[in-house]
This record gives sequence, C-alpha cells and structure tokens, in this order.
Amino acid sequence: MAVSCDIGVADIEVHPGAHICGMYRGAAERNAILVAFLNAGLAAGDKCICVIDAGEPSEIIAALGAELAARDRADHKQLDVIRASDMHLRSGRFSPDETIGSWKAAISEVMYDGRFDLVRAVETWSLRDVVPDARELVALDSEMNRFLPLFPQVILCLYDLERFGGDSVVDLLRTHPKVLVGKMVLENPYYLGPDEFLAVAQGRAADRHGLEELAARVAS
Repeated sequence: MAVSCDIGVADIEVHPGAHICGMYRGAAERNAILVAFLNAGLAAGDKCICVIDAGEPSEIIAALGAELAARDRADHKQLDVIRASDMHLRSGRFSPDETIGSWKAAISEVMYDGRFDLVRAVETWSLRDVVPDARELVALDSEMNRFLPLFPQVILCLYDLERFGGDSVVDLLRTHPKVLVGKMVLENPYYLGPDEFLAVAQGRAADRHGLEELAARVAS
C-alpha cells in the first residue's frame, strides 16, 4: 500500500497521486492554505513546488515557518516557488499540452536527482494574466489526471472564488478526484475521468453550436 502523507491543511492524510481542488477568497486565505501545505512538505523532507499567479515568490518564502529555514531550502532546491507565467507561458501563450510537458520534465528531474521520495505541488489560480480562458484551465486540470499516476506526487490546486464564476467552479470540481472542504479532504462524487470529461465538454459544445444555428434561423 502506498505511504500516506499529511498535507498540513486537513485532518486526513492522502496517498501519492492525489489531485485536490481547493477554493479560497483573497490573498490572505490563499496564503494560509499554501503556507500550511508547504510547511508540512518541508518538514517531511519532500520536494515542494509552489506556482503562484499573483504575488512574488519571495513573499511566499518569507511567509513559511522560520524554523524550517525556507530560504536555505530554496537555495538547495528542496523548495521551488515559481511565477505562473514562467511555468505556463514559456512559448508566449498558455497551452495545456506544453504545461503538462513542463511538469513531466520537472518531476522527472526531481526523481532522477534521487533525494526525494515524494513531490508536493500547489498551484494558485485567479485568472490573472496567465490563463485568458477558464475553459483552457479546465482542460489542463482534466489532462493532469493522466499524468499524476506516473510519479509519486500530490497536487493541490487553489482557485479564487472571487474570480471564477459558477459554471467554471462546476467544471473545476468535475476535474479533481478530491476536494478540500474546510479541514477535510473528501472523495469527489462528481469527478469525471479525462475521457469522460472530454466527451461531456464536446457534447456541450455541440449543444451550443446547435442553439446558435437555431437562433440564427429564428432571427432570419
């Protein structure tokens, strides 16, 4: 059985391969969650990766527990705090396929290094600058579920409820097998695997196309 790990922000441990959806409102709530998550990972000796789309990496490092010497751990590559633009816009535009390629390369490098048995990653999303369309982000989240089982890793995705609308939140829930609710990580009964989610998304696109055609006929 896979070894479980304490993610620092919930009263339950998760197993490697976990893909968790969490919601927050504003920078203070975001920081409280990701700092607890990263502190737990650093204390356990795991590789920790944080990708933020608002704020500066230095602010996150400064916020981590002083007893963990986060700056020194960053210098020694146990901790990477990365701007979202540096991860997701390497070719100048957001591409789910390119992002997954970048993740695979990064995690493969960590595993090849041999110092870490587990990677803990947290990404924050507030639809600022990096992702022009929430549908592209949802596509990335869905496809990440194919990649997660390939390496011992836990990924926590955090979304700003002040920036995402109701339809987007529904789709985000559909693309994560687990959901962070308060201090519990719950199995998500509404999760759809990548192929199933793609079929649903294509069906909705066909419905929209049909409605547009009908509207055009009525208007004429």
